[in-house]
Amino acid sequence: MSQSFLFYTFFFLTALALAAPTVPQLKGRSFQVDRVQRDGYVAHGPAALRKAYRKFNVSAAAAAAASTSSGFQALDFVPKKHNRPQSAATGTNSSSTAAQNGTVATSSVDGDVEFVSPVSIGGQTIMMDFDTGSSDLWVFSSEMPAADQQSHTIFDTKSSTTFQMMQGETFKISYGDGSSASGDVGTDVVNIGGASVQKQAVEIAKQVSGSFLQETASNGLVGLAFSKLNTVSPTPQKTFFDNVGSQLEEPVMTVSLKSDSNKGSYEFGTIDSTKYTGQIANISVDPSNGFWEFSSTSFKVGDSGDTQQITTAPTAIADTGTSLMLVSPEAAEAYYGQVQGAVNSDTVGGYMFPCDAQLPTFTVGVGDSHTATIPSTVVNFAQVGTDMQSGQEYCYGGIQSSGNSQFMIFGDVFLKSMFVVFDQRGPSLGLASSA
Repeated sequence: MSQSFLFYTFFFLTALALAAPTVPQLKGRSFQVDRVQRDGYVAHGPAALRKAYRKFNVSAAAAAAASTSSGFQALDFVPKKHNRPQSAATGTNSSSTAAQNGTVATSSVDGDVEFVSPVSIGGQTIMMDFDTGSSDLWVFSSEMPAADQQSHTIFDTKSSTTFQMMQGETFKISYGDGSSASGDVGTDVVNIGGASVQKQAVEIAKQVSGSFLQETASNGLVGLAFSKLNTVSPTPQKTFFDNVGSQLEEPVMTVSLKSDSNKGSYEFGTIDSTKYTGQIANISVDPSNGFWEFSSTSFKVGDSGDTQQITTAPTAIADTGTSLMLVSPEAAEAYYGQVQGAVNSDTVGGYMFPCDAQLPTFTVGVGDSHTATIPSTVVNFAQVGTDMQSGQEYCYGGIQSSGNSQFMIFGDVFLKSMFVVFDQRGPSLGLASSA
């Protein structure tokens, strides 16, 4: 697959001291979590967009109103069926045990809509979602009603000899549409790919809303944003990344998610030079809001288009827990204005286009002096349906509007286009072309 990236790179080094070690035996270690793509999944773009809006409290109605493009009005439009394979619903994986080299298998769900990884909590392996857009490690548990435990792998607090309840501590995560998860908090040994935190805060779900129950491939989240966003009350807790970071060879997590390959990886503690080409562009991150947030003030459509300024949301966050790339309404409208037959469909929910349409590249500013170009091949996210009047197949765009969000959300469509370094030093975000 063609991967075209423009990085005008400068280097800067920072030396910010991190928290005291929580697991001294890990000093100088690094570990890797592999992502293995599974065949047979059908991505569902509208569902991915709804999930992103829900996560960041974006009003779907306001998002639709943010664009002046007309909706798709064909009455005979037939949406493509979205079937989740039974194997994904079990929440199990035949490679769930950490290998001798510290590598564990990670599965792509519904055509890269979500990535789940085996996480050991108190010796119990749970398939969970790695999420750089949140800071809570919460898990489906034996404290939930029996009916809600169906089709999920749960963490049984009574089966762990190392679990300890934290008296008086609770958590509650709420979203814009009213979906939520809440419960108690304890500590336990959490192991990811061979690295352990002995007393990691684990949020034990007692109540989970329907939208989470329906995501049967995932049984909780591992938040990897900054600990400021943690929702435990009255005492917010540190994330796994913050706890283990100072004990690694380097306090970094790298993300290499290749959309044209069956393998990719999350790797902690080292920057593998074989996974990228050229130099890494280091982008300053503003952690004040708790996200991996950086300046993004311009965009360009196609190779020969003019550079335009972003005015409605000139910052972005890097979020592995969002599958799409959500850009400012003006940028989304400008992009699809260059795609013949593209429409912003009220019926489907988001931008779609004829599947045989020629798509341009999309270049976006990252930081003060860098740009990154998203190849056209990753913009075609998935088939979404057929216009029965013309027989034309329509596909859903991997680039969508961020609506009324205060920032753009650069999810997996952006991240899987390159090699990305989440660096606690600075902090900073490193971007380079994938090898």
